[in-house]
Amino acid sequence: MNTNSRNGPFIINLKNYLETSGDNTIKIVKDAERVSEKLNVEIIISPPQPSLALIAKQSKLKVISQHIDLKKIGATTGFYIPEIIEKVGAKGSLINHSEHEIEIDEIKRSIEKLKEMKLISIVCIKTFEGLKEILAFEPDYIAIEPPELIGTQKSISSEKPFLIRECSSVINKRNLKSKLICGAGINKKDDVKIAIENGSAGVLVSSSITKAKNWYDKILELASAFNQ
Repeated sequence: MNTNSRNGPFIINLKNYLETSGDNTIKIVKDAERVSEKLNVEIIISPPQPSLALIAKQSKLKVISQHIDLKKIGATTGFYIPEIIEKVGAKGSLINHSEHEIEIDEIKRSIEKLKEMKLISIVCIKTFEGLKEILAFEPDYIAIEPPELIGTQKSISSEKPFLIRECSSVINKRNLKSKLICGAGINKKDDVKIAIENGSAGVLVSSSITKAKNWYDKILELASAFNQ
């Protein structure tokens, strides 16, 4: 299968939900693998940090860290440094998620570090103004996620499709290498479909999948929108 022609990315952030921790992390990742192969959609997994190495070694999917710390190699107990996540098989990291925000200078340096290491950078922003701050750094992906919609039944697609369009328009006009993705409240297939129609290359999803009764069915439902 030619993975270069895949639609997406469809990024699943498992956060620290107990439902998808421990052995269940492997189970949900295997469900995601099956969907990815069935639909030819690129699915990227961001597991709980303690499971990062395990999932990276046991999955065919790209696995990314939920966060990185710009600390030195060696005596930096408790920090997730880029060199270590690369060693265990991670292909990149989320940066500045609304649940783990960092300062703008650290965002810039984190993107530069991941670029230097040829790892994927996915920077989360809350607003259109936040997008404008990040553009000059050109991460691989910029994820627009209004925090008031995260974890709700109201999606960015249904509540703020104009925000997706505005962000996409700016990126396209500047002819940047960065690609737009979006998240917050993505619950159903139409949410993904609307996001793509409004200029998003992919989506960042969490609780609608992790809290689902059947992970495979929910991943399949959402991912199928990429093939419409």
